[in-house]
Amino acid sequence: MKKIYILIVPACFLMASVQAQNETDALRYSQNFYGGTARSIAMGGAFGALGGDFTSASLNPAGIGVFRSNEFTVTPTVIYDNTSTKYLGNTRVDNQYQFTLNNLGAIFSKQTGNDKGWAGYNFGIGYNQLNNYNRNTMMGGIQLSGGSESSSYLDNFTNNANADIWSEFYEELAWAANLMPFDTVSQEYWNDINEAGYGQSQTRRIRETGSLGEFAFTFGANYGDRLYVGATFGIHRLRYSNYTDHSEFDDARIIDYFNSFTFRETLETRGTGYTFKAGIIFRPISLIRIGAAFHIPTFYKIREDFYTDMSSTFDEEEGEPEYFEGSPVNQFEYWLRTPYKAIGSVAFQIGRIAMIGVDYEYMDYRKANMDSRVSDYSLLDVNDRIQNVYSIAHNIRLGAELHLGPIYLRGGAAFYDSPFNSKEVNKEARTITYSGGLGFRSKNVFFDLAYSLRTNDYQYYLYIPEDVHGAKISADKSQFVATLGFRF
Repeated sequence: MKKIYILIVPACFLMASVQAQNETDALRYSQNFYGGTARSIAMGGAFGALGGDFTSASLNPAGIGVFRSNEFTVTPTVIYDNTSTKYLGNTRVDNQYQFTLNNLGAIFSKQTGNDKGWAGYNFGIGYNQLNNYNRNTMMGGIQLSGGSESSSYLDNFTNNANADIWSEFYEELAWAANLMPFDTVSQEYWNDINEAGYGQSQTRRIRETGSLGEFAFTFGANYGDRLYVGATFGIHRLRYSNYTDHSEFDDARIIDYFNSFTFRETLETRGTGYTFKAGIIFRPISLIRIGAAFHIPTFYKIREDFYTDMSSTFDEEEGEPEYFEGSPVNQFEYWLRTPYKAIGSVAFQIGRIAMIGVDYEYMDYRKANMDSRVSDYSLLDVNDRIQNVYSIAHNIRLGAELHLGPIYLRGGAAFYDSPFNSKEVNKEARTITYSGGLGFRSKNVFFDLAYSLRTNDYQYYLYIPEDVHGAKISADKSQFVATLGFRF
């Protein structure tokens, strides 16, 4: 029998505007997985005390002081991102290819010819990629009929509505799409899937695109071939988009009236940030180089466009039409201050045979801060979550280079600590990178190749707190990198 839906919205419900800003945004735009040249990528990014590479502008600008000639580099890259997701006993795999530019830079060198004092000054301008967000993720499974831990995304909407949490981006759409009726007798909202005891299939697809890059204006100087100093003014270009589709279907035909629904979220982000970083490299003896760098916070101005829509279908014999409802587009601007960063490095140069570099990076993600540009809208709750969820991260990068005449063999690895504190489910969500490569160098031209694999495992919940299972995601990002360089 067809259920009779009485669609009434109590006047006491608060129609609150939902903003997409949260602690996840602060983390996403604060994390850096340095790109740069093929040489630096092959060596795990461990260039804090080595220098002589344009990537130094974004890591330790003192490395710019190591240059002794003019240089131009360009680094095209092919990225392959692969995700494997386990959810409700099912494994789904998705992937994405992308062609991008990791580096484009020029160094202009002025050598004084002095044996003592300032031996050279170098200026540089260019671009280094700091993070790449392109990723496709898919997950799906069947919620057990009558299962004690079964749930639906509609439960999240229904529970929020019954707790007087109402948004035109979420609960309003579920109600308007005839998925969350209001019972005037019990004075509460409910949904067909919960009433039937579940048994529906679920699918979620997430498509992420974008990148974070730094346009670097850098300076380095060499004092007596013992001390190198440098500074970089960086302008960051942020582009990030997230398209999420969540669908639930009554494939087994066990839920009366309901057939399917799809809920879509679209987030498009554009931002510009400004930062400054300075560093030194000291060479007490020819074998050892010691480096240190400090990056002040990056100050971003960010604009987000966020909107949602929902569609629903019902059993054909009920004669109910299909529904489609969309939210307004929410445009919002805010400021983000990322945490500061401190890097300590040591490198060993074994004559003309080999080089080894080690970097340690300190970053306190609790220092991130978001601020609204709207006088009557506060992000204090987001900043509280940043304080409560994140922690201090200790990152390590290792790299080595072996010289075989004009041929160079390279290898490296990097360990990025989990940014979450010990109470969070992703407290062990560390990121590890393995890399290697080779290069050919002549007097005026060089060509480098590199491959890196970045791995990260983490837990993802489709909706909180109703989704008690969560999805386990293993994400691998491969980079195939080539750098062509000229000295002049």
